[in-house]
Order: sequence, then structure tokens, then C-alpha cells
Amino acid sequence: MSSIELKNISMTYDKGVKALKNVDLQVNDHEFLVLLGPSGCGKSTLLRIVAGLITETEGDILFDGESMKGKDARERNISMVFQNYALYPHLNVFKNIAFPLGNIKGITKEEIKERVEETARLLDIEEILNRRPRELSGGQKQRVALGRAIVRDPRVFLFDEPLSNLDVKMRGDLRDLIAEIHRNLNTTFIYVTHDQSEAMVLGDRVAVMENGVIKQVGAPQDVYNNPNCVYVAGFVGSPKMNFFASRITKGEGSYSVKIMGNMFDIPVERLPLDTELKDDRVISGIRPEDFKLERPEKPYGSLRATVTKCIPMGSGLHVELSCNDKSFLAVFLNHTDVKVGEEIELFVETDVIHLFDPETEEAICRRIR
Repeated sequence: MSSIELKNISMTYDKGVKALKNVDLQVNDHEFLVLLGPSGCGKSTLLRIVAGLITETEGDILFDGESMKGKDARERNISMVFQNYALYPHLNVFKNIAFPLGNIKGITKEEIKERVEETARLLDIEEILNRRPRELSGGQKQRVALGRAIVRDPRVFLFDEPLSNLDVKMRGDLRDLIAEIHRNLNTTFIYVTHDQSEAMVLGDRVAVMENGVIKQVGAPQDVYNNPNCVYVAGFVGSPKMNFFASRITKGEGSYSVKIMGNMFDIPVERLPLDTELKDDRVISGIRPEDFKLERPEKPYGSLRATVTKCIPMGSGLHVELSCNDKSFLAVFLNHTDVKVGEEIELFVETDVIHLFDPETEEAICRRIR
């Protein structure tokens, strides 16, 4: 098992394309850390640098305090699971799983058989050990790829979007299996994905990336509740947060924020009265699920808006609305009775409104709950 420290990692490709920019990150021993971000943000590049498959332009990687400079993937004792399975088509499942053990000196055939069968039991693939990859479903192939990673008993597991090629049900099943494997093996996992639901379910912590930079690292719920910038607030959460150009006024013991022409009082404990603001402009953010149709018991503000579209989504009713020529989205329970063209009153508890600096786009207050 290993802790991993990334120190000032940068990666520049040909023609000066900078994929990573001064990345610092600590991955704790036994931790499940998720690298989350859109395609092209640098997360897979960072994973491959940790694996030793490519070499960083600048910086250093330490496993348990030991520098990995000059050490290839084999010397680092890691296992990596890829999106495309990377199975050997001419070998059956047993031999695919056993393949990494062939490089271990002194291991006997009996030991290999025992380790492969134990791994197959863990993954519930004992019945397919004699099949070839062409005879397997996508989910079975990924289980075999997981088995090949597990059988080596590595110090670190690396996952590069391993569920992207699977259908929704299979993705959910294997996501749960990966979480179970982590609990059973109690090993360090680093997992790359663009799917925030995977990140929220799997990660002990999530590192959100944009353009080669880590924007925020934290427990999934904390990143969701307290995004430190507009980018993280918009990327984490589905559907994404609504943003509004707003005005803020400092009063005696409180702040008032004008959103779509409606006033919302912000609790003092969220934004200290000595906070420095260049002017009265702020970006306010409200998650779609934080709009309510019933009057809350806690301090709140309200607005009236016209329903422009209703979209049943299974898990909830997505309602597009318009207020003072501004469009936004709210999410209600499926049985909510609202109709297109209807004007409705919406309530927002003021302790869940997010505020961001319009120039730096950094958060200037924290959510209370």
C-alpha cells in the first residue's frame, strides 16, 4: 500500500502544448481518489505519469516518500485498468488474468492457479475462465481486466475511465463492484472519470481538473456544497448550477443580493461584514434543486417566474422558467403539478445561495448546510 505525492508536476507536449501545469496533489495511503474533469483537461495524462508510462516535463512523484524519477511502470508496482480492456485475444480468461504473474520469479504453477481462482471468485467470473475475449460481453471483459490488475497485488491501482464503454446498468453494477474491491483490498486507488456520478459515489476525495490545473480537492459532498469557483460549481452537479449576474448591498448586520430583480438577504455568518468587495457586482449561483414551491421555515427569498418548459426525467421534473427576461432551471418531484405558461412563486433558502467574485470567479461565501 502506498501514499503518493505529486510535486509541481508539469507536462508539455510537442509544439508547446501544456497538458499539466504545476500540479501538487497528495494521495493518502488506502485512499480512493477520483480525478474528475472533461475530456482534454489532463486527468489521463496525470494518471499515466503516475504509472510511469510517460515522463513528466517538470516535477517529481513520490511513493511513500521515495522519488520515482527514472523508474518505469514495472518498478513502481502499480496495476492499471484501461477503458478498452486491453485483453490478449488469443488467451482465455484464466491466462489473461494470470499473465502478469509470469514476470514474478519463483512463483509456482499451483500458486498462480490459486491466485487466479481466488480473483475469479471475487469478481464472480469463475464460470468463464476457459472462454476467449471474443466470447465475452463488455462487462465480462472489464471484470477480466480488473482481475488481471488485482492478481498482482500491487501497491497502487490506477483506473482510466474503465466504465465508459458500458451500458448504464452494467456501468452501475461494475461501479459498485469497484467500490467493494476497494473495501476488500484496502489499497490506494486513483480513478479517472468525466462522470460526476461515479466520482460522487466512489471517491473518498475528488480532485476537479480544468486545463491541466487542479481547481479543488475535497470530499465529494463538500466539493458539491462548497465549490471554490464558478468552474467547479458549474461542473459538479447535474443538472448544473444556475448563474446570475447580481448586485450586492451591505447593510447593518447583513447583505442583500439582487437576483433577477428580487432581493435575498444573505446571513452574516456566510459573508463577514469586513469582506472586501471591489464594487457591488457578484455572480450568484443557485442549484436547480434548491428552488422550492413551498414556503420554507428557514430565512428565504422568493420570486415569481413563468414556466416555459416541463421535462420529465424519471428522477425528477426539470422545469425551465423565465423571470425578468432571464432563463433558469428548477428541479421538482415528478408528481409536481405545474404547467407551461403558468406563473408560479419560487422560494430559495438564503443559506444555500452561492456567491462568486465576477473577476476572479472565486467563491466569496460558504454554504451553511
